[in-house]
Amino acid sequence: MEEYLNILCKCPLFNGKDKNEIKNVLLKTQYKICHYKKNDFIFRADLPCIYLGIILEGSIEIQNNLESGKFINIFYKKQSEVFGGALVFSNISTCNFDVIAKEHCTILLIHQKSVSEILFKDSTIASNIINLFAKEILMLNKKIELFSYSSIKEKIAYSLLHYIKSNNKSIIQLPYSKKAWAEHLNVSRSTLSRELKALSDEGIIDVNNKTIKILNREKLEIILGNI
Repeated sequence: MEEYLNILCKCPLFNGKDKNEIKNVLLKTQYKICHYKKNDFIFRADLPCIYLGIILEGSIEIQNNLESGKFINIFYKKQSEVFGGALVFSNISTCNFDVIAKEHCTILLIHQKSVSEILFKDSTIASNIINLFAKEILMLNKKIELFSYSSIKEKIAYSLLHYIKSNNKSIIQLPYSKKAWAEHLNVSRSTLSRELKALSDEGIIDVNNKTIKILNREKLEIILGNI
Protein backbone atom coordinates (compact mmCIF):
# COMPACT_ATOMS: atom_id res chain seq x y z
CA MET A 1 0.00 0.00 0.00
CA GLU A 2 2.90 2.37 0.72
CA GLU A 3 3.68 2.72 -2.99
CA TYR A 4 0.16 4.03 -3.70
CA LEU A 5 -0.14 6.64 -0.93
CA ASN A 6 0.92 9.52 -3.20
CA ILE A 7 -1.87 8.58 -5.62
CA LEU A 8 -4.43 8.23 -2.81
CA CYS A 9 -3.52 11.73 -1.57
CA LYS A 10 -4.86 12.99 -4.93
CA CYS A 11 -8.07 10.96 -4.62
CA PRO A 12 -11.10 13.22 -3.95
CA LEU A 13 -12.38 10.70 -1.39
CA PHE A 14 -9.42 11.60 0.83
CA ASN A 15 -9.43 15.39 0.39
CA GLY A 16 -8.14 16.97 3.59
CA LYS A 17 -6.24 13.84 4.64
CA ASP A 18 -2.47 13.36 4.73
CA LYS A 19 -0.59 10.11 4.02
CA ASN A 20 -0.61 8.91 7.62
CA GLU A 21 -4.32 9.59 8.01
CA ILE A 22 -5.12 7.72 4.79
CA LYS A 23 -2.93 4.82 5.88
CA ASN A 24 -4.71 4.66 9.26
CA VAL A 25 -8.12 4.70 7.59
CA LEU A 26 -7.19 1.82 5.29
CA LEU A 27 -5.70 -0.23 8.13
CA LYS A 28 -9.20 -0.38 9.60
CA THR A 29 -10.98 -1.26 6.38
CA GLN A 30 -11.66 -4.40 4.40
CA TYR A 31 -10.02 -3.77 1.04
CA LYS A 32 -8.12 -5.52 -1.72
CA ILE A 33 -5.91 -4.43 -4.61
CA CYS A 34 -6.75 -6.08 -7.94
CA HIS A 35 -5.11 -5.99 -11.36
CA TYR A 36 -7.05 -6.03 -14.63
CA LYS A 37 -6.03 -6.34 -18.27
CA LYS A 38 -7.42 -4.17 -21.05
CA ASN A 39 -11.14 -4.88 -21.67
CA ASP A 40 -11.51 -6.92 -18.46
CA PHE A 41 -14.75 -6.44 -16.55
CA ILE A 42 -14.25 -4.86 -13.12
CA PHE A 43 -17.99 -4.79 -12.36
CA ARG A 44 -20.65 -6.50 -14.46
CA ALA A 45 -24.21 -5.30 -14.99
CA ASP A 46 -25.70 -8.67 -14.03
CA LEU A 47 -23.84 -8.94 -10.71
CA PRO A 48 -24.26 -7.02 -7.42
CA CYS A 49 -21.76 -4.25 -6.74
CA ILE A 50 -20.38 -4.50 -3.21
CA TYR A 51 -17.20 -2.46 -3.63
CA LEU A 52 -16.22 1.16 -4.01
CA GLY A 53 -13.25 1.44 -6.39
CA ILE A 54 -10.29 3.80 -6.56
CA ILE A 55 -8.09 3.73 -9.67
CA LEU A 56 -4.43 3.38 -8.70
CA GLU A 57 -3.16 2.79 -12.25
CA GLY A 58 -4.80 2.96 -15.68
CA SER A 59 -8.27 4.12 -16.70
CA ILE A 60 -11.79 2.69 -16.86
CA GLU A 61 -15.07 3.25 -18.65
CA ILE A 62 -18.56 2.92 -17.21
CA GLN A 63 -21.14 1.77 -19.75
CA ASN A 64 -24.91 1.67 -19.53
CA ASN A 65 -26.41 -1.41 -21.22
CA LEU A 66 -29.68 -0.81 -23.07
CA GLU A 67 -32.44 -3.37 -23.64
CA SER A 68 -31.75 -3.09 -27.38
CA GLY A 69 -28.34 -4.65 -26.80
CA LYS A 70 -26.51 -1.38 -27.44
CA PHE A 71 -24.53 0.47 -24.80
CA ILE A 72 -23.82 4.10 -23.95
CA ASN A 73 -20.56 5.25 -22.43
CA ILE A 74 -21.45 7.20 -19.30
CA PHE A 75 -18.17 8.01 -17.57
CA TYR A 76 -14.48 7.78 -18.33
CA LYS A 77 -12.31 7.74 -15.20
CA LYS A 78 -8.56 7.84 -14.70
CA GLN A 79 -5.92 7.47 -11.98
CA SER A 80 -6.94 8.54 -8.43
CA GLU A 81 -10.65 8.82 -9.34
CA VAL A 82 -13.47 6.98 -7.57
CA PHE A 83 -16.24 4.79 -9.03
CA GLY A 84 -19.03 2.55 -7.81
CA GLY A 85 -19.95 4.67 -4.79
CA ALA A 86 -23.60 5.19 -5.65
CA LEU A 87 -24.10 1.48 -6.37
CA VAL A 88 -22.57 0.52 -3.02
CA PHE A 89 -25.28 2.48 -1.20
CA SER A 90 -28.12 1.36 -3.45
CA ASN A 91 -30.57 -1.36 -2.43
CA ILE A 92 -30.77 -2.54 -6.05
CA SER A 93 -29.27 -6.03 -6.31
CA THR A 94 -27.99 -5.51 -9.88
CA CYS A 95 -27.82 -2.58 -12.29
CA ASN A 96 -27.38 -1.89 -16.00
CA PHE A 97 -23.78 -0.70 -15.73
CA ASP A 98 -20.58 -2.43 -16.75
CA VAL A 99 -17.23 -1.10 -15.54
CA ILE A 100 -14.47 -2.02 -18.00
CA ALA A 101 -10.69 -1.55 -17.93
CA LYS A 102 -9.62 0.60 -20.89
CA GLU A 103 -5.98 -0.41 -20.34
CA HIS A 104 -4.01 -2.32 -17.73
CA CYS A 105 -5.50 -1.22 -14.40
CA THR A 106 -4.70 -1.52 -10.72
CA ILE A 107 -7.77 -0.92 -8.58
CA LEU A 108 -8.24 -0.51 -4.84
CA LEU A 109 -11.60 -2.05 -3.90
CA ILE A 110 -13.13 -1.19 -0.52
CA HIS A 111 -15.99 -3.39 0.69
CA GLN A 112 -19.33 -1.64 1.17
CA LYS A 113 -19.43 -2.56 4.87
CA SER A 114 -16.11 -0.80 5.43
CA VAL A 115 -17.24 2.21 3.39
CA SER A 116 -20.30 2.59 5.64
CA GLU A 117 -18.16 2.30 8.77
CA ILE A 118 -15.75 4.96 7.47
CA LEU A 119 -18.58 7.38 6.75
CA PHE A 120 -20.05 7.02 10.24
CA LYS A 121 -16.65 7.56 11.88
CA ASP A 122 -15.09 10.22 9.63
CA SER A 123 -17.05 13.38 8.82
CA THR A 124 -14.38 14.61 6.36
CA ILE A 125 -14.64 11.51 4.17
CA ALA A 126 -18.44 11.55 4.51
CA SER A 127 -18.48 15.13 3.20
CA ASN A 128 -16.10 14.18 0.38
CA ILE A 129 -18.26 11.30 -0.83
CA ILE A 130 -21.41 13.45 -0.77
CA ASN A 131 -19.52 15.99 -2.88
CA LEU A 132 -18.49 13.21 -5.27
CA PHE A 133 -22.09 12.07 -5.66
CA ALA A 134 -23.21 15.64 -6.34
CA LYS A 135 -20.57 16.07 -9.07
CA GLU A 136 -21.56 12.78 -10.71
CA ILE A 137 -25.20 13.88 -10.80
CA LEU A 138 -24.12 17.10 -12.52
CA MET A 139 -22.03 15.06 -14.98
CA LEU A 140 -25.02 12.83 -15.74
CA ASN A 141 -27.13 15.92 -16.37
CA LYS A 142 -24.47 17.14 -18.80
CA LYS A 143 -24.54 13.75 -20.50
CA ILE A 144 -28.32 13.96 -20.90
CA GLU A 145 -27.93 17.46 -22.34
CA LEU A 146 -25.29 16.15 -24.76
CA PHE A 147 -27.62 13.42 -26.04
CA SER A 148 -30.41 15.98 -26.52
CA TYR A 149 -28.52 17.28 -29.57
CA SER A 150 -29.35 15.39 -32.73
CA SER A 151 -26.39 16.09 -35.05
CA ILE A 152 -22.79 14.96 -34.57
CA LYS A 153 -21.56 18.52 -35.17
CA GLU A 154 -23.77 19.78 -32.34
CA LYS A 155 -22.47 17.08 -29.98
CA ILE A 156 -18.87 17.96 -30.80
CA ALA A 157 -19.55 21.67 -30.34
CA TYR A 158 -21.23 20.99 -27.01
CA SER A 159 -18.29 18.87 -25.80
CA LEU A 160 -15.71 21.47 -26.82
CA LEU A 161 -17.63 24.39 -25.32
CA HIS A 162 -18.23 22.49 -22.09
CA TYR A 163 -14.49 21.83 -21.81
CA ILE A 164 -13.37 25.41 -22.40
CA LYS A 165 -16.03 26.77 -20.03
CA SER A 166 -14.97 24.30 -17.33
CA ASN A 167 -11.21 24.81 -17.77
CA ASN A 168 -11.11 28.40 -19.10
CA LYS A 169 -8.76 27.32 -21.88
CA SER A 170 -9.03 27.60 -25.66
CA ILE A 171 -6.53 24.78 -26.23
CA ILE A 172 -7.83 21.32 -25.34
CA GLN A 173 -5.62 18.33 -24.57
CA LEU A 174 -7.83 15.28 -24.94
CA PRO A 175 -7.35 13.00 -21.89
CA TYR A 176 -8.27 9.98 -24.02
CA SER A 177 -8.12 8.75 -27.61
CA LYS A 178 -10.44 9.91 -30.37
CA LYS A 179 -11.89 6.40 -30.32
CA ALA A 180 -12.83 6.87 -26.66
CA TRP A 181 -14.23 10.33 -27.43
CA ALA A 182 -16.31 8.85 -30.27
CA GLU A 183 -17.68 6.22 -27.87
CA HIS A 184 -18.47 8.99 -25.38
CA LEU A 185 -20.46 10.79 -28.09
CA ASN A 186 -22.02 7.47 -29.15
CA VAL A 187 -20.77 7.80 -32.74
CA SER A 188 -18.21 5.94 -34.85
CA ARG A 189 -14.58 7.06 -34.86
CA SER A 190 -14.69 7.69 -38.62
CA THR A 191 -17.74 9.93 -38.22
CA LEU A 192 -16.04 11.91 -35.47
CA SER A 193 -12.88 12.34 -37.58
CA ARG A 194 -14.93 13.48 -40.58
CA GLU A 195 -16.83 16.08 -38.55
CA LEU A 196 -13.65 17.34 -36.87
CA LYS A 197 -12.07 17.79 -40.32
CA ALA A 198 -15.16 19.71 -41.46
CA LEU A 199 -14.92 22.03 -38.45
CA SER A 200 -11.21 22.46 -39.16
CA ASP A 201 -11.85 23.25 -42.83
CA GLU A 202 -14.36 25.91 -41.72
CA GLY A 203 -11.68 27.54 -39.58
CA ILE A 204 -13.52 26.85 -36.32
CA ILE A 205 -10.92 24.56 -34.77
CA ASP A 206 -7.40 23.32 -35.41
CA VAL A 207 -6.75 19.62 -34.75
CA ASN A 208 -3.31 18.14 -34.11
CA ASN A 209 -3.53 14.57 -32.76
CA LYS A 210 -4.96 14.94 -29.21
CA THR A 211 -4.64 18.74 -29.20
CA ILE A 212 -7.60 20.84 -30.33
CA LYS A 213 -7.31 24.62 -30.54
CA ILE A 214 -10.52 26.64 -30.60
CA LEU A 215 -10.15 29.29 -33.33
CA ASN A 216 -13.71 30.61 -33.40
CA ARG A 217 -15.76 30.05 -30.25
CA GLU A 218 -18.63 32.17 -31.57
CA LYS A 219 -19.21 29.76 -34.45
CA LEU A 220 -19.36 26.85 -32.01
CA GLU A 221 -22.03 28.76 -30.08
CA ILE A 222 -23.92 29.35 -33.35
CA ILE A 223 -23.87 25.59 -34.09
CA LEU A 224 -25.66 25.01 -30.77
CA GLY A 225 -28.09 27.84 -31.40
CA ASN A 226 -26.78 29.83 -28.45
CA ILE A 227 -26.32 32.94 -30.63
